[in-house]
Parts: sequence; C-alpha cells; structure tokens
Amino acid sequence: MSEDAMCGAARVRLLAACAGLTLPPEREARVAAVLDAWLPDANALNSKMGAPGHRELVPATILVHASAAEHEE
Repeated sequence: MSEDAMCGAARVRLLAACAGLTLPPEREARVAAVLDAWLPDANALNSKMGAPGHRELVPATILVHASAAEHEE
C-alpha cells in the first residue's frame, strides 16, 4: 500500500500493530499528527540524498561502537 493511501491514525494503528504496541486512540492521533507533518520532508530529503550527486557524501563524524573501538587498539 502506498504512503498516500494510508495516513493519519490508520497508519499509526498499522505500525503499532506491526511493532506489537498498544496505543490508546488519543495517542494515535498525536503520533499521526507528528508523522503526517514529518514524513513528507523526510521523504523529500531521502530523495535528494539518493540522487547521484549526493551518493558519495559521508558523515563528518563517524560514530563507532565502543566494542569496535576496543578491537582497534
């Protein structure tokens, strides 16, 4: 199902069910408002960063898990 076909509380209920979470209806509405506001910009950024001109970019700071750092010493 496309993102456009499912939004709002229906999307939150589906995601919560997939994650095994129980959310009361008032929380569903709050989470839906955040996701509905956030996802379009997140998807736009994802599309932009997936473009050929941006594929070689890497983070300025690379985070390493503590156990990996111990093995390098």
